[in-house]
Amino acid sequence: MNASQKLTVTNSSSEICLNECRQQIDQIDTELIQMIAQRMEVVKKIGEHKRKNKLQTLQPNRWQAILDSRQKIAKDLDLPADLVLDIFEVIHQMAIQTQSK
Repeated sequence: MNASQKLTVTNSSSEICLNECRQQIDQIDTELIQMIAQRMEVVKKIGEHKRKNKLQTLQPNRWQAILDSRQKIAKDLDLPADLVLDIFEVIHQMAIQTQSK
C-alpha cells in the first residue's frame, strides 16, 4: 500500500469515527432536550402549587441549594462548575417565567 492509499484509508476511518461521534452527540442532544421538556412539565406543576398556596415564585434558599448540589455533581463528574452554573441559570430563568404565567 502506498502513502496515498494509506491516507485514503486513514481519512475514511477517521471520517467514519467522526460521523459516529456526531451521531452520538445528536442523540445525546435529543435526550437533553427531552429531559428539559420533562423538567418544564414539573415546573408547571410547581407553579400551579405555588399560585394555589400563594407562595413566592422565587425561593432563594431552594435556588441556592440547587446551585450547591449541581456544582458538587459537576465537580464529581470533572466538569467545569461555571458551565453547569451557566446552564442552570438559563434553565432557572425559564422556570421562573413559566411559573409566573
